[in-house]
Amino acid sequence: MSTNTSIRELRRIVWVGGALDKYTGLVRQHVLPGQHYFQWFEQRALSRFLQEQAGQPVLVIAHSYGASMATRVIANGYRVDELVTIDPVSWRRPNGALVHKNCRHWRNYLAGDDKPNFANLVARCGGWWQEWPKLHAHQHLVLDADHALIVDAVLQSWRQGAVQRVA
Repeated sequence: MSTNTSIRELRRIVWVGGALDKYTGLVRQHVLPGQHYFQWFEQRALSRFLQEQAGQPVLVIAHSYGASMATRVIANGYRVDELVTIDPVSWRRPNGALVHKNCRHWRNYLAGDDKPNFANLVARCGGWWQEWPKLHAHQHLVLDADHALIVDAVLQSWRQGAVQRVA
């Protein structure tokens, strides 16, 4: 008789990719079997999914435009256990107090590398949130990565248990 000693995640894990994720796979490449993925424009689908999961623990990990979409959904009353936003981008910002209220824990990561490159230019032109989440998120962390590399940097820091500088 074999015993399975692997640790199973008990909460639903949802990933939301940014505007270019269809082409870059910056987020999509990390989605494991049994996890859920939404594109940045699938607001209704994410809302339906969260409504179906009401009362269940859900972790939402979202990057760029996907992060702004996820926060708008959550601000509209869809509660989640944990929200991780990774360098959010959009000219429209949600009600930050409502996002905070509807998340047991909201952790925001800001791309601290401000070198002039294509990824950072896209974020700036798209309405980079910079320090705004710091006003509302439970945690606001800065990583030394640009807008494209920050997804991998966040996941790597989780795996290594690295200490990030808190802004």
